[in-house]
Amino acid sequence: MPPKTNILDPWCFMSSCAKPKSRMQRNSSLPVIKAVIVGGGKGCRDLLLLLEEYQPRHARLEILGVADINPEAPGLKLAAKKGLYITNDFVELIKRFPDLNLIIELTGKDEVLEKLWKIRPKKVNILDHQTAWVFWEIITLLREREACELRLQQMEMKQLYMDLISHFAHELRNPLMVIGGLARILCQKDDLDPQDIRKYATTIAEEAKRLEKFMYHLSKIVEPLKPRFKLISLNNLVLSVVQKFRNRFPDIDIKVVLDNEIPDILADPNLLEKALWELLKNAAEVLEESSEKIILVETRLCYDTCAIVVKDSGPGMDEEQLKLATLPFYTQKPGHLGLGLYLVSKVASAHNGNFYLLRDKDGGTVAIIELPLRMLEKPPLL
Repeated sequence: MPPKTNILDPWCFMSSCAKPKSRMQRNSSLPVIKAVIVGGGKGCRDLLLLLEEYQPRHARLEILGVADINPEAPGLKLAAKKGLYITNDFVELIKRFPDLNLIIELTGKDEVLEKLWKIRPKKVNILDHQTAWVFWEIITLLREREACELRLQQMEMKQLYMDLISHFAHELRNPLMVIGGLARILCQKDDLDPQDIRKYATTIAEEAKRLEKFMYHLSKIVEPLKPRFKLISLNNLVLSVVQKFRNRFPDIDIKVVLDNEIPDILADPNLLEKALWELLKNAAEVLEESSEKIILVETRLCYDTCAIVVKDSGPGMDEEQLKLATLPFYTQKPGHLGLGLYLVSKVASAHNGNFYLLRDKDGGTVAIIELPLRMLEKPPLL
């Protein structure tokens, strides 16, 4: 089956039509550059430490050995701890590795660099200390930026936790205040009319039910999904859910476009049906105030993934809403708990897939559940 790429996508560019490989898969498939370091000082030590955390994207740098005339040089000592070959003679170091690709010169001495150019094998390149320092500055700036981004994420997570705590407090406080107030009236007054007692008791029961509902949904957030996978037709599943939706919302014009080249996939049909229903129901709620009520549902094939795409003709979400929409309890609808899109995200992850929310350039919101055609790894319990 030939891969498909031209699919009107707001989604292919988000996922690159492929699942990201694991770190081990990426590293094993990358070309290897075999290198030695001449100069085992602080720069050598920092480079060795950097390579421990660096995620290579284009080539994997493998350090074979380090040379320095100072046996106490910090880079030389770290290389020894790592089990790398160490020596005080860089000529001997270069001769020891016939499959060498690169010499990294970190001594900062021009006379050493000149000698390296004279003795190097023809196919071996040299990264001199001046070029290395330029790269060092770039790496330092990138690491500082990553540190700033991490601090920003931590601040955002802290604010998220505060918002969730505030939401929990609000959801618990209101019914507890009603229950507590009415219970105190019942305890303090002996001459209450039986009808008032029944009214107060009914209100207490209703507020208790509201609390029970909230606690039930709260427990569902932390309860891991346990998908039961089997081969299913994604198109048939979509058609089944859409038909139920049409029966429930006859005033909404729902259009369906199916990609008939999608093969059967391994998935949990019950979880996918719930996820698609949540997307359709969410779109229907958005369209309540719209004069034009149109929902487009598509299935799409792209390389080794397929997707369910749901687009509505509503006003769309702004960037802040798109960022927060999949968080539990985030909602702008009175009386709603804000768990629908969170569930969709959870279902996608349980299938080793992804969930995307985008703002369409012509207005409206595009929701995408991306699923792998083949399950290469056991999905996590979420």
